[in-house]
Amino acid sequence: MYTAPEGFEVPKEVKEFLTDTEKLGVIQDLENWYVTPEWCEKFQQHRAKLQELAEGGEPWSQYHLGNMFFSGYLYSSAEEFEKNYLADVERGSQYLVMAAGQGFVAAVDNLVVTGIGPASDRLRAITREVQKEHPEFIQKWSQNESIPVVLPSLFEEVWERAYGKAANIN
Repeated sequence: MYTAPEGFEVPKEVKEFLTDTEKLGVIQDLENWYVTPEWCEKFQQHRAKLQELAEGGEPWSQYHLGNMFFSGYLYSSAEEFEKNYLADVERGSQYLVMAAGQGFVAAVDNLVVTGIGPASDRLRAITREVQKEHPEFIQKWSQNESIPVVLPSLFEEVWERAYGKAANIN
C-alpha cells in the first residue's frame, strides 16, 4: 500500500490509537452501532492526544486524527454520529490536507474519496486528469471484473502534481 514520508517516526500516541482501532475492529458488530460509551471515551482521549500533536505539525497524528473524524469512533450512537458528520468530515479533511502537504499519499486517497472542501475538489480534478492519462492505474479485481482496483500509483501521481515538484499551487 502506501508508505509514509521517510524520516517521520511514529509517535507512541499514534501507536496506542492504532492498537485500539485494531481491538475495536475485532469486536465491532456491523449490524448495530459498535462504539460503546467506554470505547467512545477511550477514543475521545486519543483525539485529545493526537490533536495536540497534529496542531504542532506532527504528520502521523494529522493523518490519523483526520481519519478519526470520518470514522464514528467519537460517538456512542449512530444518531450522534449522523448529527455531527458534516462538521467532523470538514475537520477531518483539514487534518488530512495538513498530512498530505507533508507527503502522506494515503491522505490524498482519503481526501479524493471522502474529503470535502476546496483542497478535496482540487485533488479530485487532478485525479480525473491522471485517470485519463494513465488508465493502467485502475485495474479490475481478479475475483470480480466489474469492481475496479485503484493502484497506489494513481494517488502517488496525484500527490506529485498537487504537492510535489510538478505542483502548480496558486
